[in-house]
Parts: sequence; C-alpha cells; structure tokens
Amino acid sequence: MTDAVSTKLDSCQHCGEALTGDFCGKCGQRHKESRRAFILLLQETLYTVFELDGRAYKTLWYLFTKPAFLSTEYTKGRRASYTPPLRLFLVISIGFFLLVALSTSFQSIRNTVIGVDPSGTVTADFNLSFGDGNVEILTAEDLAELDEEDIEDIEELINFVSEIELSFLSAPANQNLQGFLASQVEANFQDVVDDPTSFFMGSLEYITLFMLLMMPLLALIQQILYITHKRFYVEHFILTLHNHAFLVFSIFLLSVAEIIEELEITLLSSGFSWISTAVVFWIVIYLYLSLKRFFGEGYFVTTLKFVTVSLIYSVCVGVGIMLFFFLLFIFS
Repeated sequence: MTDAVSTKLDSCQHCGEALTGDFCGKCGQRHKESRRAFILLLQETLYTVFELDGRAYKTLWYLFTKPAFLSTEYTKGRRASYTPPLRLFLVISIGFFLLVALSTSFQSIRNTVIGVDPSGTVTADFNLSFGDGNVEILTAEDLAELDEEDIEDIEELINFVSEIELSFLSAPANQNLQGFLASQVEANFQDVVDDPTSFFMGSLEYITLFMLLMMPLLALIQQILYITHKRFYVEHFILTLHNHAFLVFSIFLLSVAEIIEELEITLLSSGFSWISTAVVFWIVIYLYLSLKRFFGEGYFVTTLKFVTVSLIYSVCVGVGIMLFFFLLFIFS
C-alpha cells in the first residue's frame, strides 16, 4: 500500500530533511503524495481506522478464543503484532452500531411491507399533569399494557422533574427549566409508547460511552481484590478494556445470529440458535478464565474473586444503568 501512495522524492516535504525511507528521520512525517486517486485515499482511511490487515484479524481471533492473552502480551511489552486495546474496543463498537442501524432499517422496511403499525390508532382519555397543563400521551392499547404501578412511576418522574430547582437560577429560569424537563420526559415516554424498539435502538449509541465510564470502576474493584499482586492500575484497566471489547464482540455475534434466526431458514436458523447458546456460555467461562490466567491464582480462589467481582460490578452497573437511562430519558 505504501508504494501506491509514495513518490520518489529525495527530501521531506515538511522539513526538507533527506529521506532514507517512508518516514522522515527528523520530523517523523510519512512520505506520501496527497494528490492521488480518491480510491487510494479511501483505501488508506479504511486501513487506518479499521486496520484491515493481518494484525486486526489475528487480534480478533485471540480476543475471542484466548482469555487474557492480549492483556498479558500487552503488559509484557509485546504490542506491535496486535491492535491497541482502546482502538480495538472502539472499532468493534463501531461495527456493532453499524449492525444495529442496518438491523433497525431492515426491521422498519419489513414492518412497512407486512403492514405493521408500531403506534396505536385509538386515543384514550388519560392525561398526565405537569406544571399548569395536561398532555394526552397514551393510547387505549398502550394503557392495556401498563399497570397502575407503571403509570404511578411515570407520574412520579414527571412530578419530580417538574419540581427541580437550581439555587443559582432565578425563579423564571427555574420555571422554564422545570417545564423543559417535564416536556422532555413526556415526549420520550410517548416515543417509548409509540415504538419502544426504535427508542431502545436509538439509546444504544450511548452504550460505548457508558461502558467507557464503567470500565475504570471495574479496574479499581479488581485492583482492590488483587492488591497483593502489586500490579499497576493500568494493567487492571488493560484487562478490563480487553474483556469489554470481548463482550461487545460477543454481543455483535449474538445479534448476527439473531438476525439469521429470524430469517426462519430450515436448519440454518436452528444451527445459529445453538451457536447463540454456546456464545452465552462462553462469555461466562471466558471472563472467569481471564482472571485466572492473568493473575495466575488457583481455581478456588479465582472462583471466589470472580463471584465477588461479578456481584459488586453488577450492582454498580445496575445503579449506573438506572442513572444513565434516567438522564438519557430526560435530556435526550
């Protein structure tokens, strides 16, 4: 690829230093011609962003089949042969979101073709009050699917945001803020009622951000439980980063398998159903083995720490998800 984008110049175009290879020995700029065919520029961009070469494919294979292998290699300084952890996580996340977007588009087209209307058609006399007004937001069909507890929760949420006051804002500003937040909750709830699938799929774009925020916490929990190993925090974070990349990649595979299952092709759908089950079991086994192999402790001690880490992290994630989606429901 380098030959396709390089020209035979004797000096660096940036600093004028004599060239002895593809990179300038003085300023580090790569020797390549900017005026070239667009297809070559696009090819270079794809290779740079997604690293579509042997290194990327090898990294994905090791990521999915060898728990803690990439983390161990990274901490030992053997990094050139593999995709960097953060880039690996982000690239897999991009692939997952592209799949979600395609799946959502396909489902919308399918619903249109078979005549499925995601929204209700009959309105009902049910109003939720906030501020000085009443807004009708539920259909008859929607009310049939909601119990009184759900409706009370919605009313409590709207009442809660409509009473929020910030001390550094004036009374009119607080009133405007309350009205804005209440209207956001009402509008988002209406979106959930009309088409819950689309609302959920739309919220997936924030999953990467949420996971990036939660990973440092898991790394800290690991460091506390494995404090006797005297490993640096960054080592725990690298393992956490690789494990989360594995999780996203596994979810990607499960999503592909689910799409194929929905095609209802004889034998093929049944086979992918078994594959999905195997991947779910492998996720648990993989995460357990990642701790055992990375820290080198016995099965019994690793089991205790794995269960402890899982419980603590599950509670933290549960609270984080509630807070995250609460904020998302209000501000999105």
